[in-house]
Amino acid sequence: MLAISTSWRSEISDEGLEIIQAILDLGVEGVELEYRITTPMLKEILPLLKKKRVSAVSLHNFFPLPEGLPKEKASGDVFSLSAPDREERELAVKYTLRTMEWAEELGARAVVLHLGKIPMDDPMEDLKKLYDQKKIQTGEGKNFIEGQKKIRARKSVKHLDAALRSLEKLALEADRRRILLAVENRFNLQDFPDFDEFKILFREFSGGPVRYWHDLGHATVQQNLDLADQKEFLENFSHLLAGVHLHGCRGYDDHYAPGSGEEDYSLLQNFLRPDTLLVVETHHRASREEMLQGLEFLRARGIS
Repeated sequence: MLAISTSWRSEISDEGLEIIQAILDLGVEGVELEYRITTPMLKEILPLLKKKRVSAVSLHNFFPLPEGLPKEKASGDVFSLSAPDREERELAVKYTLRTMEWAEELGARAVVLHLGKIPMDDPMEDLKKLYDQKKIQTGEGKNFIEGQKKIRARKSVKHLDAALRSLEKLALEADRRRILLAVENRFNLQDFPDFDEFKILFREFSGGPVRYWHDLGHATVQQNLDLADQKEFLENFSHLLAGVHLHGCRGYDDHYAPGSGEEDYSLLQNFLRPDTLLVVETHHRASREEMLQGLEFLRARGIS
């Protein structure tokens, strides 16, 4: 069953009912509830969830938006589960546990996690300029990427250790609640984890509830920028695949309607299973008409 993330409307609406009704009007009854949904918005949505008018298939951490945080600061990275700072890490664990409680309450099968960022000077604007200048595959582009990855690697060890500590606590609770903790592949070079870090995480939690969530748009961006090979991720982690985010990608811009960009659905389909959660994760730049076309595109390919 296809579901749609509330991210499609939550950037531009503070009305929970309005967001859900817009999704229902597309003929879709599955949703992923995400971090821009505030407690008042959730209270509006709850009756529809309780009456099974709409079904929450997954929740995106941190849900609902922690009290005291303005909506414009809502983010899956507002607290870091890989922070070496114990106070921040404990806040991240606290609010992830709350998301898991809501996942159990609403019958959602998975909680989608960001694990934080490696602190370094942001290389993405320079990388995007290289892409625009068609220099990604040149010596200049390759040297820049290699240098930035070396800087990242020097800083990443303590973040890996911190993430393992956080996930150890969360995995015990997820097991008890029968919820999957789905770690998402990310967009930026400095985002955590990268491919090698994913391998370590999954080795440490083998057989448990820690799984992989594949974001097709992010993977396409990283491949376009020569940061990662999407096929390598899918081949190595598809046995742990809990779900996917489906959205259009054009160069290094994503979250358009599915099928409207360069994303490779033929590759992805080789790794989908009947129980893989399928979530369309667009932003409001996708119009209703584009969303309807995107849903039809997916269904025509058998992704539904």
